[in-house]
Amino acid sequence: MSLPFPGPVRRGDADRLRAGVCGWAEERGLVGPRGRARLESSRLLDLGIALTGRAEPERAEVLLAWFLWVLLLDDRVDDGPWAGDGVLADFAASALSVLRGEQERGGPADPMLVALAEDLWPRTSGLAGAEWKARFAGHLSRHLTAQCTMVEQRTTRRSLRLPGYVGLRRDLFGADVFFDLFEVVDGIAPPDDRVTAGLRAAAADVISWTNDLFSVEKDLAFGERANLVLLLLSERNAGTLQEAVDQAGTLIADRAADFQIIRRGLPRGARDSGRLADRLRRAMRASLDWHRSVPRYRPRTAASAAAASAAASGSGAGAVTLGQAGLARGAAASGSEMVDPSRTPPSLLWPEFERDPYPLYRRLREEFPVVRDEPLDAWLVSRYADVKMGLSDPRFTSRNYGWQLAPMFGRTVLQMEGREHAAHRSFLTPAFRGRALTWLRAAVERTTADLVDGLVARARRGERELDLVEGFCHRLPIAVVVTALGLPVADAPLFQDWYQAGFSYLSNYRQDPATLERGMSARDELYAYLAPYVARRRIAPGRDLLSVLCTAEVEGAPLPDDMVLGFCGMLLGAGGESTDKGMRSLLANLLDHPGQLAAMRAAPDGLASAWVETLRRDPPVQVVLRQTEEAVDLPSGRVPGGATVACLVGAAGRDPERFPDPDRFDPSRLADDPDRQFTAAAGHLAFGAGRHFCLGSQLARAEAEVGIRALLEAFPRMRWADGFRPQYGGLLTRAPERLMVALR
Repeated sequence: MSLPFPGPVRRGDADRLRAGVCGWAEERGLVGPRGRARLESSRLLDLGIALTGRAEPERAEVLLAWFLWVLLLDDRVDDGPWAGDGVLADFAASALSVLRGEQERGGPADPMLVALAEDLWPRTSGLAGAEWKARFAGHLSRHLTAQCTMVEQRTTRRSLRLPGYVGLRRDLFGADVFFDLFEVVDGIAPPDDRVTAGLRAAAADVISWTNDLFSVEKDLAFGERANLVLLLLSERNAGTLQEAVDQAGTLIADRAADFQIIRRGLPRGARDSGRLADRLRRAMRASLDWHRSVPRYRPRTAASAAAASAAASGSGAGAVTLGQAGLARGAAASGSEMVDPSRTPPSLLWPEFERDPYPLYRRLREEFPVVRDEPLDAWLVSRYADVKMGLSDPRFTSRNYGWQLAPMFGRTVLQMEGREHAAHRSFLTPAFRGRALTWLRAAVERTTADLVDGLVARARRGERELDLVEGFCHRLPIAVVVTALGLPVADAPLFQDWYQAGFSYLSNYRQDPATLERGMSARDELYAYLAPYVARRRIAPGRDLLSVLCTAEVEGAPLPDDMVLGFCGMLLGAGGESTDKGMRSLLANLLDHPGQLAAMRAAPDGLASAWVETLRRDPPVQVVLRQTEEAVDLPSGRVPGGATVACLVGAAGRDPERFPDPDRFDPSRLADDPDRQFTAAAGHLAFGAGRHFCLGSQLARAEAEVGIRALLEAFPRMRWADGFRPQYGGLLTRAPERLMVALR
């Protein structure tokens, strides 16, 4: 259960180092406020701090910054589509050009490359000579090349073989990159000989295989085959997963023994080699200790599975203490706990959630109704009663918008509570009700007519197949929001670009630096466009929504310009994204069910019920975040205070305890009182619940009913294009990516 090496050095300035590198990362745009908060409060940086050893603070800061830079790059590669289509290869080439002083005029645009060029590499290169810098560049090149190789392997599904994997795994971890940094921050200058290379190789294997051992359940969940345990299972007839785990533990122990043999063979007087060996010993031990301490790397075991089942059937208090399979030789024979991946709760970061979340939602409702998603750093609630309580109980606050929304749009009504929320909502509500709604509905009808006329013209020109996402669903809501604000509808295409970048920022749960940067630049472009309109409305207000914002007063004072601009940005994102994707799913449901489609053509008033059923079955917003003020007991379990809570609206809408046969599309399900379904008393949760119920629900209803009715009337024979099936995508918001139809 242990490695025969001394533990890492405990630094008295660890908190200062952590705060410093987190501040550096946010300042450089590598993480947003959410990412910084996670880094400061989690144990993710503990290993990096342990790797700094006894280095002087200024030099330790360099190593820790590299640790975070590599960690963030690894997350970008592993957690999303960013690395595909040659993007990672281009990134790698640009990074190496920075290290070699060959970057092109103007410099790189990616925030990680900018941080490397302007700060991290200058600080690093100032500590070393030309020979070390050339060697370091070579090792970083191998690390980036290994990342590219793995992206290609995942894309092509090319199988890995155990012999080739060993060397690749060292480079994937970036072992030599960090071992080079050990030398430069500690002033070590060991001879570049076979002995030193052997020490490095053995240490790299121990560290990287330790990561594989502790990551096996995570890799199984993500479908990642690049793992020592899984390769042993497939190539060495290990038998069970537990036996493969034990074989991996034996290999790690053997490599640790190899390291000890090589270390004892160091020539006398090889002071720097000895110092490096001590550094590597402590790094191996630090890696083991860190993996044991981080929840996402502690696999579920048979014992903890029983504890989890007992907890679920009793108090329902989500998290349980987890055990760890043994590292020592013969761990299985000595009675180590059995790994049980079936008890690993689903994480929203699993790729399956974006492909098809509903089977995983079902598993969450049945097995883990209230559970902490450690990789996401949030608690998941999935049953209807729990989600509704999370959206309506005042103990679940919207403080999460302080990091999710405020960095982009400042303080808006979404993150307000109590009297402040009531005061700001009171002047917005009339803008979406009564006469204002009548005026907005007329704008919906005009915009719909223009869009449908355009589609008719394209069909008459001979276009047999059209994409209704690009040609209709995406355009209608943006044009309506632009009209509601009293802005030129001809500028709607500009707003489409801005809202897409802005919403990507808001839903950037992976904290991709490029997405963060593009979101902020889009906000600046939007604000620069809006500023002269705000100035004019201050002087000469009209009847539009922008005038409402410019003339509103709270406690006798007008809203400041930055709050007006923030409200506009928020309305653009909320009003555009959700209605756009909701209409896509409504169309897909009707086209998938020709009988229902025929019924809607015969009785268009039934569209309200079909819209409600789509919002229940396929809500455009699948996940809504909240923050707890204190510990809260939900019907299915307890959520601690100060926790981020992911209310899974998509799971709640298909809870069989609330909706029988929930996967079936049945417009009659909530048809008794369709008007009620667009108020805070709605039976579905697509518009939220309680005090934060969506202000634009009636406008969304008008857009969907007017828009879809016009399409059905204009194209009475509309059907799916031959061979086309809609492919849904998205996590926080979800809808078909395209809607290819034959209109005639």
